[in-house]
Amino acid sequence: MKRVYLFSDDLLLIGRWVKLINHQTSIVEHIEDLENIKNSILIVNSSNCKDISTKFINDFIKNENQILVLDNTPNLMSAKRFLSLGIRGYGNTLMTTSYLNSAIDAISNNYVWLIPQITTLLLRDMAEKNDIQIDEEKLFEILTKTERKIAELLKNGYSNIDISNELEISINTVKTHIKHIYEKLNVKDRFSFANLFSK
Repeated sequence: MKRVYLFSDDLLLIGRWVKLINHQTSIVEHIEDLENIKNSILIVNSSNCKDISTKFINDFIKNENQILVLDNTPNLMSAKRFLSLGIRGYGNTLMTTSYLNSAIDAISNNYVWLIPQITTLLLRDMAEKNDIQIDEEKLFEILTKTERKIAELLKNGYSNIDISNELEISINTVKTHIKHIYEKLNVKDRFSFANLFSK
């Protein structure tokens, strides 16, 4: 597991993160201290990102590091901007223990992690901008009937809970089907799944 570094000017926030994170953490006090970090995860409050240059982010990522940005008020525009810079995760500064640790686990396994509300908005945004019709029938032909229904709902920006309610199946069943869909379509996460429809 990669080491997790925390960087924020809000000491209460740092204290909260330390309590919630199930991994070994270190607190970074000065931005210059980040230059020698390699093969790690940095969790940073978005208010500190204003002080971090794009070049610094690129250099930090080149050292096999990954960044999780946590925002006081997450929004789609910020998520897109951070993703375009190569940042691997985006969420809420006060998100739950399970989300925070899920984000760290996903990022350490080279996945992109977004807070579910942002994932939903991003998928809807991509679907609205998609003016090229992809042959979904051909794409989904390797899926079972239930997997096709779930894939269609995923494409339309439904969350796991929404899918569970729509199809009247358990969340665990939804997650299992989604895992199989990703395996069959050779994608790693919702973001790469959504990219199938934005070509």
